[in-house]
Amino acid sequence: MRLVALLLAVLASPAAFARVLEPAGTAASSTEAPDQGVSYDVKNIVDGKAGTVWVEGEEGSGLGSWVRIDLKGQQTVDAIRIWNGNWYTWDFWKRHNRAKEIEVEFSDGSKEHFTLADEFKPEVIKLSKPVKTTFVKLKIKSVYNGTTFNDTCLSEVQVLNSEPDENIPVVRYNASSIYPADNDGTYEPANVADGLLDSMWCENDKDGDGTGEWLEFDFGRPTEVSRLVLRNGNAYSFKMFMKGNRAKAATLTFSDGSTEQVAIKPSMVEQVVSFPPHTTRTVRVTFTEVSRGTEYNDLCISEAYFRK
Repeated sequence: MRLVALLLAVLASPAAFARVLEPAGTAASSTEAPDQGVSYDVKNIVDGKAGTVWVEGEEGSGLGSWVRIDLKGQQTVDAIRIWNGNWYTWDFWKRHNRAKEIEVEFSDGSKEHFTLADEFKPEVIKLSKPVKTTFVKLKIKSVYNGTTFNDTCLSEVQVLNSEPDENIPVVRYNASSIYPADNDGTYEPANVADGLLDSMWCENDKDGDGTGEWLEFDFGRPTEVSRLVLRNGNAYSFKMFMKGNRAKAATLTFSDGSTEQVAIKPSMVEQVVSFPPHTTRTVRVTFTEVSRGTEYNDLCISEAYFRK
């Protein structure tokens, strides 16, 4: 089961389309009013966090409601990746409506229709052909009903294209151990490439702090690498970052057996770790020093990419 889940995560990852297009802004037909300090604003669908959501504010189930992601000028769009429903927790996902049929509209007036799967995992919908557009608009045409609330939600939307990206595509991720899935989702190693700050790999050494645990990246062919880009720990918020363990140092092991020792800043801000260039098919990152959190004794990595 773990292998199947891992393969699905890799196939659904942005690497399949190489680049996530940066949004310039967002708009929506309506928005649910804030409740107890929690915002349901449409900007939540592009904030890099699956745990923050847009909720439509219409009467009924939200049929006809829409969200729009504005791009930075005209861009070529090949696919869209959607975290459908309310991903705050698995329980919230079940209790709220999820979009079933959607209409996707572009600035040239063209439209495509899709039926989304009713599954608690991100879904990539590929366009019939690439479209040049300044925005992507998603309109809800039908819904999967939640068990409690008649509000339809979207948690995150990424607009993708197939142009080359700095990050080297990975065909397979492996890890020394994986923390079991819980009400907040999974902790599979492929989570380090999903572009989300609140989706991560976490190790499952019940007795240790993560020292000696490893992540392995398989590029599928010999590739030159010289930089590791990291979001250390649980990068959802500073509060959550401080609660969990973070890496401080690692050994990089390449497919020819050579190694490099690197220091890692115990910071949630994106960092670039440089090292002498190596041509390799795989890189295993073994964490050799860990900074302890205030509450959880598990090492997590939110995002990790290799570059030339």
